[in-house]
Amino acid sequence: MAELLERRENWGSRGGFVLAAVGSAVGLGNIWRFPYEAYSNGGGAFLIPYIIAMVVVGIPMLIMEFSLGHFTQLAAPGAFRQVSKRSEFVGWWPIILCCIIVCYYSVVLAWCLNYLVFSFYQVVPWAEDAKAFFFDNYLKFNGSFSLGNIRWSVVVSLFVVWLAMYFSIFRGVGWIGKMVMWAVPLPCLMLLILTIRGLTLEGAVQGLEYYLEPDWESLKNVVVWRHAFGQVFFSMTVAFGVMVTYASFLHRKSDINNNALIVGIADLAVSFIAGIAVFATMGSLAVKQGVEVSQVLDKSQGPGLAFVAFPAALSNLPATQFFSVLFFTALILLGINSAFSMTESILASLCDKTGWPSKWVLPALSVVGFGFGIFFTTEGGLSWLGTIDGFVNGTWGIVLVGLVECIAIGWFYKLHVLRRHANARSDWQIGLWWEWLIKYIIPLVLGSLFIWSLYDDFTKEGGLIINNDGQAIWPNIVGLTLMAGAFITAVILSMVGRTDYSDGQEQENG
Repeated sequence: MAELLERRENWGSRGGFVLAAVGSAVGLGNIWRFPYEAYSNGGGAFLIPYIIAMVVVGIPMLIMEFSLGHFTQLAAPGAFRQVSKRSEFVGWWPIILCCIIVCYYSVVLAWCLNYLVFSFYQVVPWAEDAKAFFFDNYLKFNGSFSLGNIRWSVVVSLFVVWLAMYFSIFRGVGWIGKMVMWAVPLPCLMLLILTIRGLTLEGAVQGLEYYLEPDWESLKNVVVWRHAFGQVFFSMTVAFGVMVTYASFLHRKSDINNNALIVGIADLAVSFIAGIAVFATMGSLAVKQGVEVSQVLDKSQGPGLAFVAFPAALSNLPATQFFSVLFFTALILLGINSAFSMTESILASLCDKTGWPSKWVLPALSVVGFGFGIFFTTEGGLSWLGTIDGFVNGTWGIVLVGLVECIAIGWFYKLHVLRRHANARSDWQIGLWWEWLIKYIIPLVLGSLFIWSLYDDFTKEGGLIINNDGQAIWPNIVGLTLMAGAFITAVILSMVGRTDYSDGQEQENG
């Protein structure tokens, strides 16, 4: 515990914290996940609920989490125990979900690392057909949930990724604050270059039309809305416990409201620009293949979209190898920042709870994360990655956590205390409207979305658990089991071990 306390208030500067928070929010979620969510959910139709979710839910909840973490100076479980002794499970719940996410997120980073190596080849291997290379040659994707063989090249890269995360976290948040000064701006610059290049490709207009022209009928589909809200939570790392933990390391006089607004705007901007880059390239691929933009990829292959569109765009740049090296280096730096932000929140939560030193906990976390990640390196791993990601970042996972968070803080805590705490340190003030959002509007929106989604899941053709032929849909059963297991584990963790976090808070605030 003492070791953890020594690391509090160690960002070094406001800029370091803001870039670290932006780096946690702006990561592979924007460049890898946002484009495939938009592609799989109607293109422009996805943007409308996404923007609504960002304004109504994302930024207000980010202010709430920054305020809570900064006020309590504790990681998520301890912070929620300060809210109410019965609320500690609310802090553990997203931490358990982070454990699941980081296992497959690190595999996506391993893909990036392999592509970085490929970028040094005299002729990049995706030059002729980026789609065929990724699915058929690199992953050897079997298109099913049968695991098949392990892709050992991915496993080796996965090991390197976990090694890099270990040493990044081991050196503490001060080191993270320095690293993100380069890790955040560089990928954004490369993304801008690829966007400009994508707009010059033949067929770019068709891709942008699919991206920016809403299909209004799609807005009647609950799936579009729940994926949009899930993407906001995933992309901004809201309701993951990460932002609570990060804010607990923030200097006591740091601005709260401005930081939240900066992170939200940066996240939205990068997602939007990434969409332009990807869909411009998808339009070009559609022209080459002689199909509609919506037919370029099978929607079930969505998680691999970025590894088709971006390499295709890179192969159309002069000095392809040079720009590929820069891009995938930047992508790894940006992605690993998000990955170790989740791992850091898990680490801080366990250290707060147990008092164990991080030098013992961190190696164990790394070994376990690497071991479970191997599951997603198999030939059928992509199918499982997409399914589990859909549950964790959907209505059954992080969106439900967000709903419970708002109820716990809005109804069982003095919300005005957090508002006063944030306003006392911020350049602009939040009013009573913020309390109304946290206490009434956001729970109403997320609650309605959950009930609507629940009804849709159990009444749609094929069902959620049993298909039309009466057969069990095992991937969905596994997903629901993981979600139930995460909740049960959170409750158990809140009831065992160290339950008094107050001594740490007093030392910090004293």
